[in-house]
Amino acid sequence: MPEDKDATYMDEVTRLVAVEWPILEASDAVFADPDALMDRSLRELARYAERDPGLSLRLVRRANASRRGLRQEVHSVGDAIAMLGLQNVHREAAEAPRVEDAVRRPQAYRELAAQSRLAAMIATEVARERHDTEPGELALAALLNQLGLLALLVEGEPRLDRLLEMLELSALPDEASYAALGYATDDLSRAMAEEMALPELVQGTLRAVNAAHHRAYEVMVASAVAWQVFRGMDTARGDRDLGLLAGLMGLSDKEAADRVATVIERFNEDIAVYHRAALDPQMPGRVWLGERYRPRLALMPRADLLDNGLRSLEQEPNREVRVRRMLRVMQFGVGLNRVVFARLSRDGETLRAEHLVGTLHEPEFSHFVINRSALGPLAQVLDDDAPQWWDRKRIREQMPAAVRHLTGGVDCLVARLCDGDRVLGMVYADRRSRDLELTSTALEGFRKVLAAASRPAGG
Repeated sequence: MPEDKDATYMDEVTRLVAVEWPILEASDAVFADPDALMDRSLRELARYAERDPGLSLRLVRRANASRRGLRQEVHSVGDAIAMLGLQNVHREAAEAPRVEDAVRRPQAYRELAAQSRLAAMIATEVARERHDTEPGELALAALLNQLGLLALLVEGEPRLDRLLEMLELSALPDEASYAALGYATDDLSRAMAEEMALPELVQGTLRAVNAAHHRAYEVMVASAVAWQVFRGMDTARGDRDLGLLAGLMGLSDKEAADRVATVIERFNEDIAVYHRAALDPQMPGRVWLGERYRPRLALMPRADLLDNGLRSLEQEPNREVRVRRMLRVMQFGVGLNRVVFARLSRDGETLRAEHLVGTLHEPEFSHFVINRSALGPLAQVLDDDAPQWWDRKRIREQMPAAVRHLTGGVDCLVARLCDGDRVLGMVYADRRSRDLELTSTALEGFRKVLAAASRPAGG
């Protein structure tokens, strides 16, 4: 894992991939009697297993472990059950610990499992609308989209109470987990998926840049909408995520809300699995009603991470590693919530987002491409050595409307990134919210990181 091997969370990854994944009590009841399983169809068995991310993970890993050397991996729960056979499925369930016995906060785990299941059902709905040939693959990717947070619940991470408290305030998961843990659970999920050699789509949906690929994008949007539903559609992005889903399905926003409502009704048929009350199917439609809570969560600048990051960037010979590391140092060291590197095409005509942090829950960033000719005054950044701080007045008057809509029109820092005489692209950074102001200290930190990641001509 070249992108993660030096990351601070890799010790966590090594420990968490070895956890004994528990199963929900309902899974124990369904798969306890192998003779009774004979009377159920493969589709029915897959549906029962997909209600439980822990069981699904166990089955897929076991199926793929037994196929080493074969080119075709198992990439859905149904395929795993078919490959393992009923006796092995029964044995896997029988050997697993139960959530109520293994998890310190079992209901918090069940809630996240329920959210993951709803995400998988929404992803399946999108897949059917788009006539995807492998809807089970998308369902598995959505089911495991919160892998890192599920693992922390299993392990009983001591900082978890603070993290869960911040998530209840409607903060985005990557920012809340960084503030509580010092790293984002999105990073943890991705590194765990890679370490466990999970199917390619599962891994791919945990890298923001892969939202440029439509199947990964579908999973990310489905997961975002499920997250909103479980929070009453009252976060700052509720209507935006529903709008992304509507676009994927070729529906109006109201039609997309109605479609999610029917998915929720089907989800509620199994609500007892999660020991909770049923979700209100009308919840998606409430996204347009009333004021929504907008969390004011700023990432705290860390001088130690900034200093260590600057040294690391100055010593790193690999250009691509420098670019990726630069974004994390800007986010964690300087305290910038959202940082994007948009690469300039070889012909110098277009910019496309390529490396991103703080945007996994805003997948539209990875879809964004803009012609240099459409940048207007922003194009001057590509010709200027000095980073620029764009305030709201300048953004309102000079920023291209497409960029302003994408970012929300908040204050931002922008600069070009060079490697010798070659302009690689543009770096964009902000604090996401209008309530979180940029400062001259942030601009200076941004400048230092940019200088450390760049290489002068002839250098």
